[in-house]
Amino acid sequence: MSKSKGKMKAAPKTVYRRTRTTAQRRAAKNVAKNSTIIFWFTAIVLVALFVGRWVVAIANGYEATFVEVDASAATAVSNMRGLTPGADEQAQMLPAEKAWDLFTSARLRDEVTVTAEDGAVLHGYLYDEGSDVTVVVMPRFYQDGTADFLPGTALYALTGCNILMPDPRCHGESGGSYFTYGLTERYDLAAWLAWASSELGTRSFILWGEGTGANTILLAEAAGLLPDSVTFIVAESPYASLHELAKASIWKWYSVPSVPFLAAIEARISMKADFRVKDIDLPAALSAGGGDVPVLFLHSAYDTYIQPAWSEAVEAAYTGPRTTVAGGGSHGTVYSAEQAQIDGLLAQWWEMYGA
Repeated sequence: MSKSKGKMKAAPKTVYRRTRTTAQRRAAKNVAKNSTIIFWFTAIVLVALFVGRWVVAIANGYEATFVEVDASAATAVSNMRGLTPGADEQAQMLPAEKAWDLFTSARLRDEVTVTAEDGAVLHGYLYDEGSDVTVVVMPRFYQDGTADFLPGTALYALTGCNILMPDPRCHGESGGSYFTYGLTERYDLAAWLAWASSELGTRSFILWGEGTGANTILLAEAAGLLPDSVTFIVAESPYASLHELAKASIWKWYSVPSVPFLAAIEARISMKADFRVKDIDLPAALSAGGGDVPVLFLHSAYDTYIQPAWSEAVEAAYTGPRTTVAGGGSHGTVYSAEQAQIDGLLAQWWEMYGA
């Protein structure tokens, strides 16, 4: 009998499959879900820590720059858009600048000091003409008594005045720990006026301020700190609210949105310098305190730094005699653009209120 040839078929392999129970499947899903939650929680915490450190750093830097006025202020101001006049505007300002340079080069400039209410020693520059009329010039932020005062020659020709140009606290050679945008500086102004009355025999004052300098003068008027010897005020580019100015400008300075950075900045200032940014509301102060000193309001018509609407809000809130001149282009150009009109008004006002 023959035997069949060929390979025998292999026995089929047995495959064992592990079937997970419902409980195991739920446990696996929970692990995956928890892992996702942990991942996103960790990511959010890290982002929050990063943003928080960023917010704190900017708040601290802002306070140091704009309240302590440290060395970083120079860089910050150089980065502020809207403060530098264009080439055509600079050419228009040149005659008044040359006239001021001739005035200052022909005279001695005295350095004078006064002690503020809080003990800070304040410094200023004086052109003493032996007159009983003194013009006091309050500059904008990060300017001091060395800045050009373009209307100075016209005011001298009109009145024969002394010209006193203080360094605001924390600026130039003046002392003080914090710059408070008019809240403390209004008392500093009162100290300078008392000093000039005593030391110079001043009987009539003309006050000229720009930006924060204008706000300082108007806050002093609202608080009843100005003596009757103040003949009239020239307020160039005052602004209604420091909060609104910072809110509009923070992107220009730091390229960050106002939320949440502005709240952190204001909290830092309130904690460190002991004043609230929202307290610098000039229309509210003028409405509450009033004012009767005549004010000539000036603002640049196309100012992108201190917006004309902010100056107009201050003008509308002032209850005393007032006149407004708007002209020029960028910040600080209204006098050179409208010099003939402004000089004419100064002459009229001096005849009406001072002479």
